[in-house]
Amino acid sequence: MARIVEYLAGDQLRAALVEGEGKKKLQLVDGTGRKIRLPPDKVLFEHNAASIEGLIAQREALVAEVDVELLWETIQEDAPSQDLTAADLSGTYFDDTSSLHRSAMFQSLVTERAHFRRRGSSFQPRSLSDLDQLRKQQEAEQQRLAEEKALTQALTTSPLDPALCVRLERWIRSAEDKVLATVLAPLAKDPIGHAFDLLLTAGHLPSTADLPVLQANLRADLPAAVVDHAEGISARDETGDVISASFSIDDAETREVDDVLTVTREGDDVRVDIDIADVAAYVKSGDPVDREAQRRASTAYMPTGMYFMLPERICCDLASLHVGEPRQAMRTTVWFDNAGQILRHSLSLVTIRVDERLDYDTADELLGSGEGATAESLRLLDTVAGHCRTARQEAGAVSFQRPEWKIRVSPDDGELHITPISTKSPSRQLVAEMMILTNRLAAERAAEAGVPMIYRVQPPPVGDVPKVEPDDPAAFAKLRGLLQPASLSLEPKWHWGLGLRSYTQVTSPLRRFSDLVAQRQLSAMLNDTPPPYGAKELLKVLAHAEAVERELKRTESLVNERWALEAVARLEQRNGLPGQVVSETAGGYKVMLLVSGAVGLLTTTTKLTLGDAVTVDVQRVHPRHARLRLLLGNTVS
Repeated sequence: MARIVEYLAGDQLRAALVEGEGKKKLQLVDGTGRKIRLPPDKVLFEHNAASIEGLIAQREALVAEVDVELLWETIQEDAPSQDLTAADLSGTYFDDTSSLHRSAMFQSLVTERAHFRRRGSSFQPRSLSDLDQLRKQQEAEQQRLAEEKALTQALTTSPLDPALCVRLERWIRSAEDKVLATVLAPLAKDPIGHAFDLLLTAGHLPSTADLPVLQANLRADLPAAVVDHAEGISARDETGDVISASFSIDDAETREVDDVLTVTREGDDVRVDIDIADVAAYVKSGDPVDREAQRRASTAYMPTGMYFMLPERICCDLASLHVGEPRQAMRTTVWFDNAGQILRHSLSLVTIRVDERLDYDTADELLGSGEGATAESLRLLDTVAGHCRTARQEAGAVSFQRPEWKIRVSPDDGELHITPISTKSPSRQLVAEMMILTNRLAAERAAEAGVPMIYRVQPPPVGDVPKVEPDDPAAFAKLRGLLQPASLSLEPKWHWGLGLRSYTQVTSPLRRFSDLVAQRQLSAMLNDTPPPYGAKELLKVLAHAEAVERELKRTESLVNERWALEAVARLEQRNGLPGQVVSETAGGYKVMLLVSGAVGLLTTTTKLTLGDAVTVDVQRVHPRHARLRLLLGNTVS
């Protein structure tokens, strides 16, 4: 007979033959021939047997006889909460406490685990409530595993079940389905991208759908309660004076008109009236429309459609400054002398009726060679805007405009329409300057009156700023690392990039929640009522809006990038495309293609400079994966 011991390795009972015994450790050999050194106090059971295999066979024969549930029921009557040894339990069940019976009992309990909880080498019977809870956990685990198995099969079966499509879309939008996430993880390196592809293949989403739009949880439809509340708002009954306002200037397809401009001569002075839609007159703080607007933070403009911040009843109808309709407005009036210096300014709430609507192309034509009163007004405004711009530049303002393309995608057939937006459009520059002026004066007025307001501030750059042209496509790359980020402040401070001592934003209340909040503060000041937001509340509300706006801008950027690349992918001729070097990167340069604004990686050993015009060939393009690889053509200038 050989001396055989059993010990625990993790939760497993192992047997080994004793070959020798040192001062502190036993020298063992297990059934595989592996040598082991084990402290004597780690031995649970010791046997005399012919072989390890024979011992285990005898033990397993006894294990087969053990009914753990019956043992547990017996223990409940005698010692329901005591810690019991294998000897105690084998004596109760087998009426035998030999090492073989104790080993068999120990093995039974570490295998079954449900009715007894192991504590070292002893066991404690679980209470009836613990046992019930454990059973529920086991049933839940079995149900989860069954659900995962069924879900895996459903995800790999075509066609995809419509209910599963809805579940996949909900997960992409919210990422709160742990079971679905668990099942998708081993199916693809990019589970969310894979889920999106499944929905496209199943036809649940149109081919023009964009993953970033779903991930941002953008929805064209607003909640029913929000729409119902907006539909219940009536147009204001205008019984007072209605003031004439000259014209709005927007993109031709714009439906929500925020601003209108009027210019007149008063003797030697020039008077400019800038009217901003009085959205605060229709959207009250805390109402359903306001809460949804705060959640959305901004209108999002995507190539495939728009996602309005406000219900169309308000942003495209009641509050929008349409021609011929009396509309509430917040008017900033500024008087200039002939040199373009501001003499005085005022802020008021008025009712206006707009005379004319212009799009940018029409306004540019009138500015260039147009005749008539509107053309004269535009040229006078352009002169005033030029004075304002010059004053800011002399104060240190740096302006640069990245080239932009207007990208529109037909939802019916996916047809692409891409139009470059002229950075040199005088009417766009004019409108931008008037909006900057309005925001500046609003900031000054709030500061003078002590009205809590969120100011946009930007500290000076960290080094000397190189001279850049406003329309230089590489200007941003040249200034990167020098410019410090703009931020929010409760105190009016210098905005270096704009060359202004104080600045806020109030000119887009139809499409930006932060502007609506600022407008409410100014409206309360004009009505001589307490401001609706205190300083801390204001910062909290607008910080949330800023965070959402940043995410929306990121989404817009990703979607525009996808469709700009799609335009490249659809080209019949992909060689000899005009481009411009916009930045240097590892392994080459980033080049912007002038056909759509798509930016790709150009790998070349040729030395290039930011702003260089190049001719490139498309090596490969993957729109949905935002990949564009370019090769250098024959022309560099």
